[in-house]
Amino acid sequence: MVGGNGGKRMSDRDKIALLERRRDDIREWLEDEAPHATFDQKHLDTGSPERAYWHHGYQAALADIIELLSSVRQRSGSAGIPN
Repeated sequence: MVGGNGGKRMSDRDKIALLERRRDDIREWLEDEAPHATFDQKHLDTGSPERAYWHHGYQAALADIIELLSSVRQRSGSAGIPN
């Protein structure tokens, strides 16, 4: 997800816009391809494949956001300093 901008650093506004576009694209896909997912909530069923896939997707999204935000910390020289 991060990168692909020709080596230029993205502004915070650009990063938020990128995340919002991705969120909206996923929402639209879900509405078109799996409208039942909003109501079924199978990812809440212990031991279900849906739960494993949901958690996998969620951790991947968190990893993407951490990577995106880490570039801000590294650039600002605050990497490794607790909040």
